[in-house]
Amino acid sequence: MIAALWTELQEKEITDYPFRRKGHRPHLTFASITEVEPVLLHGLQQISAKFKPLPLSFHLFGSFIKSDTFLLIPNFNGALTELHRKINALHSAAPFFTPDNWIPHITIANYLSQTQFAAVQQVAKQRLDPFMATMINLAIIQVRESDVAELQTYSF
Repeated sequence: MIAALWTELQEKEITDYPFRRKGHRPHLTFASITEVEPVLLHGLQQISAKFKPLPLSFHLFGSFIKSDTFLLIPNFNGALTELHRKINALHSAAPFFTPDNWIPHITIANYLSQTQFAAVQQVAKQRLDPFMATMINLAIIQVRESDVAELQTYSF
């Protein structure tokens, strides 16, 4: 569903955001770290062993205030909040990722002009209905200039 939306946005020449880096795929970001420590890897392995695949429902899209980013926002639920809290306890979180500030989301497009933002919103209104998705793993990724590399994955 999200990949189809991304393809349509590219085909309509609205934005190529998700295709700028090879390997980019829909995801929720739980943390942003600069160095992967062994304690983090071990902690994520333990956390993932305790969680089952996590159902998520999506009923909202929008943007952060004064942002050029278009987002899909899942409904908060106890399991999502608990997963984030446990991940956050493994490292020093950047301000946007602390439990009091974190807003889970999937970025649909970024670096949009006002015209592009309006066009993305229109396509999303036409194409998206509320939907369910299931989070099945945690991954540590490295975002590089030309690609997104998956360094480690932990299944639930």
